[in-house]
Amino acid sequence: MTFYKIWTHDFCSPLQGGKPVFDGTLPFTLPKVILDSSEEKCAAGWNFTDNLAKGFEIAGMWPNGRPSAVTIIEPSEDLIYRGGKWRASGGKLVRFATEVEVAQAIEQFSAVFGELKSDMAHEQIQWRHALGRPERNEAAVVEALEKALALRGLTEWTVKKHGDAGDARAAWDAWAAWDAWAAWDARAAWAAWDAWAARDARAARAALILFYTSKKKWIESPANLLTDGLREAYTNGLEVALPTSPKTLGYTMMKGPQ
Repeated sequence: MTFYKIWTHDFCSPLQGGKPVFDGTLPFTLPKVILDSSEEKCAAGWNFTDNLAKGFEIAGMWPNGRPSAVTIIEPSEDLIYRGGKWRASGGKLVRFATEVEVAQAIEQFSAVFGELKSDMAHEQIQWRHALGRPERNEAAVVEALEKALALRGLTEWTVKKHGDAGDARAAWDAWAAWDAWAAWDARAAWAAWDAWAARDARAARAALILFYTSKKKWIESPANLLTDGLREAYTNGLEVALPTSPKTLGYTMMKGPQ
């Protein structure tokens, strides 16, 4: 049996948060912890699953706006099964799941979408790739954001940079500008937020919901309205995009290694 443990992109717990457990170097032996052997579904111990699709259901595919990291774990012998998942007092992380394993799990996870399962699996795989920010191309980000604005009918809007996210202050500046604008005209600000709906995990979720409901013909809207442009922007290194002043879309770039 293969067991999977999911982490945030920086190897923290996707549900509890806290500090990174390891630095990404494998194999890695998990430190021993107290194991709660009661019937509680969520209790003390290292938690993991024997089904990666179930793991995504519990922990998410991009819990903090970055693709989750999936490791294969060899648990300690005291493992127990509770509430659809396993837990143990320790174990060894032996390798990362392959892209094929991840894609297969997303396809299995997407069975709930019925006749649209293949389409929804494809969209989720593409979003997972984009939220990894595999490229650093600011010109492509600006072009993609301008495309996204045009598709949303926001042709009078402009795109403005707010520093680099790696500066720690840049994303804060963008949010501060947003807060100032929201205080100045809250209704206009929130209307723009609803029209834009762009902040990594939230943006991906909104795009997927619209894609599905449009394909089901529950709404009259292009299925890719919240995808085209924005997903390309994330692929090329967008960190944050949100309204920062009237008719202005502020953005920050992801900084650091690809």
